[in-house]
Amino acid sequence: MNEKKDFLSSLADELDTKNEGAAKDDFEIYHASSKSAAELRNFKDQDYDFAENSVQPKTAPKPTSMGGASATPKATATPTPKQAPKPTPQSAGSLRDGKKSPHSFQQEELKKIDKKPFKLDPKILIAGIIGLIAIIGLVWFFFFAPKIPMPDFVGKTINDVGAWAKQNNIETAGIIINKEYSLEYDKDVIISQDQKAGSKIKNDTALTFVASKGADPDEVIAFPDLMNMTYSEIKDWIDTNKLQKTKINTQYNTLVEKDLVINYDLKTGTESNFTRGSTLTINISKGPAPAGTVAIENFVGKTYAELEQWANSKKILLEKTEAYSDTVETGKIISQNIKVGESLEEGGKLGVVVSKGKAVKIPNLVGYTKEMLDVWAATPENKVTIVKKERYNSAPEGTVIGQSLAAGTQVDQGTVLELTISLYMPQLETNSRAWYGKDYLELIKWVDDANGKGASLAAGAWAGEEKSDTYPTPGQIISYSCLDASGNQLPYGANGCARPLPIDAKISMKISSGPATQPTPTPSPTPTPPATAVINQTDLDTVEAMTTFCNSNGMACTFEYKGLTTKPVVKSGGITVIAGATLVKGTELTIQY
Repeated sequence: MNEKKDFLSSLADELDTKNEGAAKDDFEIYHASSKSAAELRNFKDQDYDFAENSVQPKTAPKPTSMGGASATPKATATPTPKQAPKPTPQSAGSLRDGKKSPHSFQQEELKKIDKKPFKLDPKILIAGIIGLIAIIGLVWFFFFAPKIPMPDFVGKTINDVGAWAKQNNIETAGIIINKEYSLEYDKDVIISQDQKAGSKIKNDTALTFVASKGADPDEVIAFPDLMNMTYSEIKDWIDTNKLQKTKINTQYNTLVEKDLVINYDLKTGTESNFTRGSTLTINISKGPAPAGTVAIENFVGKTYAELEQWANSKKILLEKTEAYSDTVETGKIISQNIKVGESLEEGGKLGVVVSKGKAVKIPNLVGYTKEMLDVWAATPENKVTIVKKERYNSAPEGTVIGQSLAAGTQVDQGTVLELTISLYMPQLETNSRAWYGKDYLELIKWVDDANGKGASLAAGAWAGEEKSDTYPTPGQIISYSCLDASGNQLPYGANGCARPLPIDAKISMKISSGPATQPTPTPSPTPTPPATAVINQTDLDTVEAMTTFCNSNGMACTFEYKGLTTKPVVKSGGITVIAGATLVKGTELTIQY
């Protein structure tokens, strides 16, 4: 309970306590206005206000004892709860019996402070409510109300939506753009929007637009009789159906009347299933070219030889430039600098780009192994002529260590590409005595060959010469050893060299100057005289006799038929052989008969 009710509560409670349990409703408090205990309790239950600066009570005289009960001092002013003196309790007997209090109570006057109930003026209440509503409205308007006017984007582009969203700090994550085919609206033009134009939105309002994907490219379009249509009719047909890949070319033509179709080229689809996305080129005549001028034709895809023939007949000069092409064959025209149908004066220049075919793009082959190089060279688009040059190197054997064409270079097919292949390090021997007894010049030749491949070796008979019965031929290698570039002995001592040799190694040899002991001369054998045979007269009489003589003595006889009626004529080296002549066996004889 608040402080302004404590004073009367304390007074009633204290009176109850002092009368030792007598019912509080039995009290009768006598004073000038004769208030009852019930009325006192009613005072207690009222709501009182006590001002902070209320008048303080005068100092009360000390109470005079009457009938065993202390008298309550007379109040001169209405005390505040904080400053009111506690009343002197009455005798227990008078309170319990319900008798009147001593006359001292008649000197105290207790007054109720009537507090007017608070009544709010209805006008003030209404004004306050209206003000509160206004404040709430202002807060809502400034902090929560949609304030961004929604434009009408129908007929505008997606880019317009993006620019507007950026300008108004619209959260683009909440913007959804659905697309659908439309013949009425061009591609990326807004067809509809979910927020009504003119409405107000917030920057986080979800927005949905439907935009055009353009006309459906797969829609089948009726194919007209182009050869009987004029230029304007064809253009109207293209515009009406929004044909996406139909193109009109105009060119001079002496045979076809102006604005009529020369020919057309349908590159995708057929006339029966022609769609909006089909690729169609229509060539329309501009009529004859003006006098002294030449109408340029389409040479793209034709050979340069065909163009030269045409240019010579039309007195047109050509400027030829070559370029690689992955799609146009070698020798055919990729492009021309004057459009089809345009005119060029006689003697003018027509520039064309002629295909060199597919270029071979050279990669960085350094580091390729033999297997990797074989795979690359076998690929059809890598048709180059590979020339290999082997060099000693620390890279594994067969590895590419250099190339004549830089990585990224584009070259013609068949271009020579020189590759340097690693032989690894030079290997002098396969066993420790591989060169013993060989002529030292053979080893020097091996070194020269190795140096031709980058070995950078040196060899010489730096260990000197000595006589040797084991290797008696002068120049034979008796021993050899290998040193590194600094002159330090390589492993395996003086009787061999490490495998492989390091670059710049040195090979030192000791060679034979002849045998240590002289050999005993062997006598020359007596030559055996050649076997001979004597030809008799009987051997010369008939062909049969000469045949027997030749076979018996191992003669190389040749028989020539001359139709002779006499005895056969025998010749040796053109000389006629006579009876009694001694012939060396094996002599070539010619017998004529």
